[in-house]
Amino acid sequence: MKLTRKIIEIDEAKCNGCGQCILGCAEGALRLVDGKAKLVGDILCDGLGACIGECPEGALKIIDRPADEFDEKAVEVHLGKIGNEKNSKPLPCGCPSSAMMELKKN
Repeated sequence: MKLTRKIIEIDEAKCNGCGQCILGCAEGALRLVDGKAKLVGDILCDGLGACIGECPEGALKIIDRPADEFDEKAVEVHLGKIGNEKNSKPLPCGCPSSAMMELKKN
């Protein structure tokens, strides 16, 4: 059911595709699509705006508009899927500090 509530709005003209907002969204409601941040689904956005402070371009704002109600259970399912996607794809490289090292005393 749609109700008027606070939800994120992304100004595509300002978005540079850096992805910082995605890191700031605990619900996983944002994703990069064709080099721009996009809202994956209204039910995933809690409307609190934790992502706003992460955007260096000021491309995000909270607005009031008709949207489906936020759904915590849907967020849990969505985050599970994202976690499985991340874990199933091999990383192109690793963090140098996570490389196996052997220290030898000379």
